[in-house]
Amino acid sequence: MTEHISRHRSPNLPWVVLPTLFTIALLCIPAGCQSASDQPELGLVSGTITAGGQPLPGVAVTFVPEDGRPAMGKTDESGRYQLTYIRDTLGCKIGPNRVEIGASEGSEEAEDDSELEGDELVQSPTKSKTFVIPARYNIQSELTVTVQPGENTFDFDLKP
Repeated sequence: MTEHISRHRSPNLPWVVLPTLFTIALLCIPAGCQSASDQPELGLVSGTITAGGQPLPGVAVTFVPEDGRPAMGKTDESGRYQLTYIRDTLGCKIGPNRVEIGASEGSEEAEDDSELEGDELVQSPTKSKTFVIPARYNIQSELTVTVQPGENTFDFDLKP
């Protein structure tokens, strides 16, 4: 008798489960779409990093907003950078940002810059892509900019 009851309920089970799963799926779709709207308003940011007028290739550039996710970029061979907010999304959070400029991962850094002066800090791009960047430009940076909606260009000429 138990077998008869379970066989009788089985054909109706898909008619209960399928609409429930469909309803759950419909409720989840808007939740997934909302993640894009959680992104703050961004401004496009690009510029050039130089030292003594010479471009600095392979340098990490980070804009850190007062709150929220930082935007990052890396200079190319001509010292130009463009910031990325997340994955393939270009830009930076609008408003005040602290600017950190430092060696990127994998770049060579000079071991001791205490005896270097002036032009010695900027090495020939053919010999090395390294510029000894003082702490006041990176983790202890006091550089600040205000990112506006639209396109923003911020060029920095670093001093030893």
